[in-house]
Amino acid sequence: MSDRIASALRREFADGLWRAGATLPDLDTLRIRFGAGEYAIRHALRRLRDEGLVVLRQNVGAVVADRAAPPWKGRILFIDLGAHGSYFEQEVSLRLSARFCSAGWDFVPVGIAGAHDGSADLAPLLRQLANGASFAIGLSSSRQIAACLAAASVPYAALDFGPAGTAGTNAAIRPNFSRAFADMASAMRSCGVRRVVEFDYERRIDREFKQTMTAAGLEVRRVLCRWDDDSPWSMSDVRRCGHAAVARFFAVERNRRNPPNAILFDDDYLASGGIVALLEAGLRIPDDVKVVTYCNRGDEPVAGVPLARIECDPTVCADAAADYTLAVLEGKRPALPRPELTFIPGDSL
Repeated sequence: MSDRIASALRREFADGLWRAGATLPDLDTLRIRFGAGEYAIRHALRRLRDEGLVVLRQNVGAVVADRAAPPWKGRILFIDLGAHGSYFEQEVSLRLSARFCSAGWDFVPVGIAGAHDGSADLAPLLRQLANGASFAIGLSSSRQIAACLAAASVPYAALDFGPAGTAGTNAAIRPNFSRAFADMASAMRSCGVRRVVEFDYERRIDREFKQTMTAAGLEVRRVLCRWDDDSPWSMSDVRRCGHAAVARFFAVERNRRNPPNAILFDDDYLASGGIVALLEAGLRIPDDVKVVTYCNRGDEPVAGVPLARIECDPTVCADAAADYTLAVLEGKRPALPRPELTFIPGDSL
């Protein structure tokens, strides 16, 4: 929250909304405006003081310093296809904002409504491109977005979690799954797992994942989670999709009589819906079936179950993207980073 407050005030200083010598509103006014506690407000103001943007004066408050409106070096766009407001997206955005603003770059989040098939309404992006941009970072490897940015001659780097890399971007920053996959396969074997079903809404299973599981002697079957239509989707839609896919799977008699030893959900929101369907089917976790999911939210339980998970730290991913982008903007040719994912055993495995 303090990052968000500091970023908002930095932008107002840069846009000239506060003159040098002006006094910012008092703590109570800032608390109401940002919906934050006093600690977050004070912490944000101290950060701005340390950056030389404000002066904190006793009995007066925060006074805008003379250098509070420095010219930005350029604009960095952060493109979020879907604009779900998930924990991962929020944390990545906040971390990138802090990194780029402290380095003198204007950071502009761009939320784009997207459907599950990857199509998007590019109007918000086109409006921002009309104001100019130096670079774009995204959480989408959409060809549509990449083509739009290429037409505007704006380099684009995407945090890409897809199985086959990213086509159309200047750079695909793909996390390193190798160790996490190997650790997960080892943990499954030690628990007696032999048959795994993966619930996913991508079109192709990850080749590296399949090879790792096969090498460990595990049989993997993939079930595609189908959508009802092509309308824009949200996190609650992902939960419903997970519930429907698992319910359909166990509605089949042979699957109910001979369930897999373990289920892997490609997303923790899919898992939260899918676990409810597992319980409705009369399966106990982990006695009847083990459960693993991809997760970005630390050790929070999903649907009341502390899950075994492949964990992706949003701060690590954001720092990797920021380091790469800042190096490119300085004229360097850095190697593409590979943020490390971690497998964490949980009560469900």
